[in-house]
Amino acid sequence: MSFSMIKKFAIQNLKANRVLEIPFVLSSGIMLILFNIMASLISNNYVRTRHKSLPDIILIGMFILAIFCLVFVQYAVNFQLKKRNKEFALYAVLGLEKKHIVKIISTEFLILFTAIWIMGTIGGYIFGQLCFLFLNFLMRDVSGRLMDFPFSLTALFNTTILVVALYFISIIRTGFGVLVSTPMELLEKGHRGEGEPKVKIVVMLSGFALLTVGYGIALFVKGLLSSMLYFFVAVVTTIIATYLLYITFSVFVLKLQRKNKNFYTPKKFLSISGLLYRMKGNAISLASISILSTGVILSLSTTVAIYSNYVKLGGSIMPREYSIEAGSENIGNEDMAKKLQSLVESSVPDRSMIRDEYTIFETNTAVTKVGDEIVKYKGDGIADPVFVIAGDLTGYNARTHQNIELGDDEILLCENKKNKIGDILKIGDRDFKVRKIDGIISPDFSAMDVYSIIVKDLDALDFVRKALDGSDITCSVYWDVDGVDDKEYKDTLLKLRDAIKSELKGDGSSMYGVSSRSEIITQRYEVNGGFLFLGVLVGIIFLTGTILITYYKQISEGYEDREKYQIMKKLGLSDKLIKKTCASQIGWMFYAPLIIATIHCIVASKIIFRLLGLFGVGDVLLYVICLAAVIAIFAAVYFIIFGLTSRGYEKIVE
Repeated sequence: MSFSMIKKFAIQNLKANRVLEIPFVLSSGIMLILFNIMASLISNNYVRTRHKSLPDIILIGMFILAIFCLVFVQYAVNFQLKKRNKEFALYAVLGLEKKHIVKIISTEFLILFTAIWIMGTIGGYIFGQLCFLFLNFLMRDVSGRLMDFPFSLTALFNTTILVVALYFISIIRTGFGVLVSTPMELLEKGHRGEGEPKVKIVVMLSGFALLTVGYGIALFVKGLLSSMLYFFVAVVTTIIATYLLYITFSVFVLKLQRKNKNFYTPKKFLSISGLLYRMKGNAISLASISILSTGVILSLSTTVAIYSNYVKLGGSIMPREYSIEAGSENIGNEDMAKKLQSLVESSVPDRSMIRDEYTIFETNTAVTKVGDEIVKYKGDGIADPVFVIAGDLTGYNARTHQNIELGDDEILLCENKKNKIGDILKIGDRDFKVRKIDGIISPDFSAMDVYSIIVKDLDALDFVRKALDGSDITCSVYWDVDGVDDKEYKDTLLKLRDAIKSELKGDGSSMYGVSSRSEIITQRYEVNGGFLFLGVLVGIIFLTGTILITYYKQISEGYEDREKYQIMKKLGLSDKLIKKTCASQIGWMFYAPLIIATIHCIVASKIIFRLLGLFGVGDVLLYVICLAAVIAIFAAVYFIIFGLTSRGYEKIVE
């Protein structure tokens, strides 16, 4: 067979199957566009220079996307194989050799994947520019311009490699299915339906056991470290349980309904019998949609919560715009304070330009709470650690513009978690009366239990350090400045860092540094903006997969129902009853994944919130609002998707 004949067959087949091929190209093309965008951002010099941690974050998303591309493409190819087995059998009956059929299929895929490659490459560059601007907006980087996002040859190469890999995997899988099957076997595959499935009790109980494990981990595991270790176990067991229960428990529920005496009404009889007849095939698709929907909701809600939290709390990272700190065993605390204050004054032409300056001495350590006493954390795993930051009263008063006085046996205490301290706290051999305060623990510590303790003076601070075996006492100076150019002052701070290093050289300084709140906020926006950007892309990936599977499921059901629809009409059933029956089945299929996904997300919210503590999210209400908003928006999008795909179903059936 000549190439021109093969090409003619391939083009005619693509036209005849356009209802399947167009969504395949569009959905796969969207995946390739996202992949190309990620690859372009990773290799972009501006991104690598200005946002050094971002490429590593995007690389994770790129790896996830490559896997999903493979899964979705093979899902679509498998669906097309099932629908075209009769066509391939007819080719064989007409005298075409199997190698000719494989060549036709290979040419079809060549055309399809060429279109996908063009869409991914051109679309990746065009939409990549918009994503580049959006990414810079999330990171509060106003200097990024379109000219900083040139066409990436590296991204082109990576995209081409992925498309070629997908192409060869698809033709090998399809060609193998044709080569090992006889025409009669292909015809049988085309006509083979799903019989009524049996209730497999062992499999169903296994599904419930796995679901119990996954939900139990999500609801009852305590501690951040435990949450991290068991999170993936919970995810895997819940995914497996979802598939098993869709296959078995859904059949169990339908058969239970059939035993109801009210079952034998025309609408219920036809709906439930129809669902049972093909539940095995639909169960896999419905479970996949449920899992993908859960992925969309969780990826978007968590990343939105992280970013929203930082927008909300960004200004509370540091009490002043600038800080300088150092600690040394060889210099007295008072002398260290004088040195740092002198360096701060040298950073401006006039001392009056410095305002709201204050100096504070601090020590920190990990402790264990035992009743009304805190002791040094031993790391034996018996009790969870609590982080303690202890500071002096003079520094606290200067920070908060107060004039609080403390007795020798009194302390101020701020706590951020559930390990509540009573009226008395024992440290070492001394009992301190506790006076509660709020608002001095940085949101950076929301992932752990923290006590912030303010003591009367440096002697009391040194006692706490020795009693708890804490770190060396550090001296920090915080200040704001007026009347200076921000850019010039940042250059001055760089010189100040060098001055600290020179000034403290040989003094046994254990730590020193200069920080600015704007720099810290910029770094956090970079990381959190990167996660939000990645979350949006992953959400789009999951959503595309949901649309793809929903569409093919609807089309598959349409082809399966078309003959049944005609048979029911010939048997005398009214069009109204037939439409109600079909609508009931479709509605059952539609609501189940959304309900299951919502339940998964609600159960997972506790462990997800614990993990969000790593990113400084400590506001439960904020995460609940983000989760509820994402679920509502996704439900609206899901309704739209289902409405559009249902039209294709109706056209096929009628």
